[in-house]
Amino acid sequence: MELKFLSIKNWREIKNIDLRFENLMLFLGQSSEGVNNIISCLAFIFNDKELEKEDIYDGENFTTIKLVLFEKEMRYKLKITASCDGGIRYYIRKSKNWRTISKEEYLRFISKIPFFHISGDLKNSCSKVIMNFLKILKKDEKAENLIKAHIYKTYEKLDEGYYNSEIYRNILFEFFKIITEISIERKESILGNAIILFEDPELFLHPQKSRELYNYFIKISKLGTKIYLKTYSSSFLGLKQYKSICVIKKVNNNVIVVQVKNNIFKVDAIKAFNMNYWINPDRSELFFATRVILVEGQTDKIVISFLGKLLNIFKYDYSIIECGSKSTIPQFIMLLNFFKIPYIVVYDKDNHKWRTKEEIYNSNQKNKVIKSLIKDSLGTYIECENDIEEELYDRKNERTAYKNKPFNALKHISNENYVIPKKLEEKIRKIYE
Repeated sequence: MELKFLSIKNWREIKNIDLRFENLMLFLGQSSEGVNNIISCLAFIFNDKELEKEDIYDGENFTTIKLVLFEKEMRYKLKITASCDGGIRYYIRKSKNWRTISKEEYLRFISKIPFFHISGDLKNSCSKVIMNFLKILKKDEKAENLIKAHIYKTYEKLDEGYYNSEIYRNILFEFFKIITEISIERKESILGNAIILFEDPELFLHPQKSRELYNYFIKISKLGTKIYLKTYSSSFLGLKQYKSICVIKKVNNNVIVVQVKNNIFKVDAIKAFNMNYWINPDRSELFFATRVILVEGQTDKIVISFLGKLLNIFKYDYSIIECGSKSTIPQFIMLLNFFKIPYIVVYDKDNHKWRTKEEIYNSNQKNKVIKSLIKDSLGTYIECENDIEEELYDRKNERTAYKNKPFNALKHISNENYVIPKKLEEKIRKIYE
């Protein structure tokens, strides 16, 4: 049994949203923007929380939740309606008509999907969470014994100075590690079709361990287990998994959801985009930014950041994303357009006198593509005079002047006597509007 689709109406701050589910789901957004509303709804659906008065949208009399589930080739629909007076009704639909069912029937049906909720507030103890997981491994004594031995060994090694919460999260890390390793060896998840709703998996884990845990989540989700993460860390999402990303926002006090249903990129662009991810996986932070600043390379990133701070206009909620080259900027623009994230593109005109006619033509074609993709409602652009170095200082117009660009640029602008050229200052101020 697999959850494939969820429709939510009048739940907390959600008026009406639809969610499509992948094996790996990454719920992103500020806590004040609706993410916790979705988490609480999932917990209610799987009987992990009781209905509360505040669960029904303010001013409405009832909430309606619909689910679409698949079991092999069979499709099922479930519906829950709940009223302000606490009355809850359950329905099932296998063909054309809805049929009323009891709560017990509903729970028996939904329990076909083992559900584990690891909350972010750390109220649930480590032993309770692990024991709940081990319950579904009872039929697999060999795996259960391997896991127990690994967990006990880990616990003995942990420093006595650890707080309970630190021990808890580190043991969970080891649990998912051994679960994934056994599953990979068997070529199927030993947790089966279970759903794991994990809030704030980054808590008490250093960055390297966070990235490793995310890698385990990706692998075990490919083997059948459903991993739903609510996270505020770029370590727990990757641009390659953009179909798993679910961005939750508030627009005019209304919660909306942005998801990718189909491929954003064509075949060649997918390959280039995935290569870009390997070069710099930290670009995933763009999903948490108030505004994204797309730049070609390292020099642009360093200069814009440094001068922003020098002018006292730097904003930490703006993310400067180094795209690697002008050729890959369009892919990032398409991604930002789809997820409705505001941005500004800073690129070099690249019409230097020493370039050949063919080089200048190719550069101008790339510039046109960038401009054509920008949505006025979300983004804008700044075109540097040939490149950002020419904006900073006079330099020989020859290729050899391009060695050690980032270091030389920073060395120049960090001089206490440096004065920002007026045109460049205007551009930096436009970036940080």
